[in-house]
Amino acid sequence: MDRGGRAQLLLDQALDRVGFSERDKAYATHLVYGTLRRLRLLDFLLEPHLKAPDRLPLEVLWILRLGTFEWLSGKPDHARVSPWVEEAKRRYPPLAGLVNAVLRRLKPREAPECVRLSLPDWLCQAWRGFFGEVGFAEGFNEPAPLFVTAYRPVDLKPGPIPDSYVWEGPKRDFSALGLQPQNPASLFAAKLLEPGPGEKVLDLCGGAGLKAFYLAARGAEVVSYDLNPRRQKAGAKTARRLGLKVTYRTQDLREPLGEKAKKVLLDAPCTGTGTFRSHPELRYRLRPEDPKAMASLQLALLETAAGATEEGGLLVYAVCSLTEEEGEGVARAFLERHPEFRPEPFSCPFPVLREGLGVYVAPREGLDGFYYLRLRRVDSRA
Repeated sequence: MDRGGRAQLLLDQALDRVGFSERDKAYATHLVYGTLRRLRLLDFLLEPHLKAPDRLPLEVLWILRLGTFEWLSGKPDHARVSPWVEEAKRRYPPLAGLVNAVLRRLKPREAPECVRLSLPDWLCQAWRGFFGEVGFAEGFNEPAPLFVTAYRPVDLKPGPIPDSYVWEGPKRDFSALGLQPQNPASLFAAKLLEPGPGEKVLDLCGGAGLKAFYLAARGAEVVSYDLNPRRQKAGAKTARRLGLKVTYRTQDLREPLGEKAKKVLLDAPCTGTGTFRSHPELRYRLRPEDPKAMASLQLALLETAAGATEEGGLLVYAVCSLTEEEGEGVARAFLERHPEFRPEPFSCPFPVLREGLGVYVAPREGLDGFYYLRLRRVDSRA
């Protein structure tokens, strides 16, 4: 991950190579995600005990972080320290004593809010200015259930919205069970289109087509566009296993489409600030200029989506991000250029951070943070 890899993918690959029990796999996952989610706080707790942490071998620094996370989680010293000391002995024997001393000397330390939440200062301050508080970000640092969207009758714990459920247990071949892992906040973006049987729907920047699956299950005629043919190929395979029909077309969506529809969904690429729980490393890689740069792309994609929306039709814009630039900023810029589109209100079933020109969803109770905007193209003949 230090070399730029994605934690989720790397962890899955690592766990596939070892003969861990399901219980041990679950604890390894808890350690990795917990340490990454709390990384800034862990380094703050280690700071008084390390003169030059940047000069330590990376493996030793991660050993200290992992051991500190277990301390933060309440694991007693007799069960926590020795395994990490042994790990240090295997990798850097001269530093085993340092690991032992540091992990035994940890003490509570009052951290500034942005450090306690393990957020970069620039984003923490931006959220405080825009939302009026930043405590909601604690939700990013808590474990979440595995939500699945069901395409067959199931006997599972219900999620926060219809068709969404909670999977409890080890990972399975979900599509064989008629299930698709999907956060309810992502599913709701598709629900906002209120698709009906036989209606044509364009799913833009659809990736593998997770939202397209739901639209197709409602009887819509779905065409899913994306720039990445590999993701589309994987999505088409899943759609077939789920018994759903989705048409995939590969295109750069900064260029106009050759077709239109009454209902158009644009779930645009974004900085992913609403997905810090499942992709915790993202928060440490983003730069202050990234939201503005991404908003420029999103506005270009929204122009394409507008051109593909028929008169009287519905256009839904969604991003799994909580920045002003990628949400209300894009909405304001678009509406200034397109008076033929009007915001259309809707009821949001999730905890709301901010609403007015669109809705920002709070990342609580396992939800991803999302922004939704629903627009109606005015029929000029009306």
